[in-house]
Amino acid sequence: MKRYALCTFAILAGLAWLPLGARGQGPVPAVGSWATYRFTPSLPERQQIIVRETMTDGTIRIRLEEGPPPTRPSFFITYAIVGETADGRWLQVTTHQTPDGPALSTTQILISKKDGKALRSQILGSRGVISTPENELRPLRESRVSGTREEVTVPAGRYQAVRGKVGPIEVWVSDQVPAMGVVKAALSNGTLELLKASPSGAKDLLKGRRT
Repeated sequence: MKRYALCTFAILAGLAWLPLGARGQGPVPAVGSWATYRFTPSLPERQQIIVRETMTDGTIRIRLEEGPPPTRPSFFITYAIVGETADGRWLQVTTHQTPDGPALSTTQILISKKDGKALRSQILGSRGVISTPENELRPLRESRVSGTREEVTVPAGRYQAVRGKVGPIEVWVSDQVPAMGVVKAALSNGTLELLKASPSGAKDLLKGRRT
């Protein structure tokens, strides 16, 4: 579980560069929309591996050997617009070990309809829902990305998207993608690719529990 917790933190920190579509200058996506992504961590082509050998005389020898890195499993992130107030809409971020598996973590951010700023940010912890630092994670729209239009293929299919950069992150953005608008994102620590999405059906995992 620690592996996934650390990876989750890295992804959310990396995606903090993605502004609300954008800071009040674009529409907050519709309530009920959601999108699930697969995150594949990047690995070096070769790395040092510790090898433990039992010799014929029964002694143990430890040595270092260079080789391909062990396989690191992907994990999945679902972004959803799950509710609204008079002032804003709730963006829910959940992480999963499998696409449809139980949530490893659940965070909700109330995004202002007026200027796109976070009005509140909460996470579900072992003691219930508590406040958490706002990571500025936001949906994107094509109009907020300067770049070229091209076709990109991800597990969810092929999309015509605008390819550009937001901070240091390379992104492919399409207004056809519900909730986040992101088709693909290339981060320093891995790649985020759209797996599936829908304009409706998102479940509010903190309903009745928000403070």
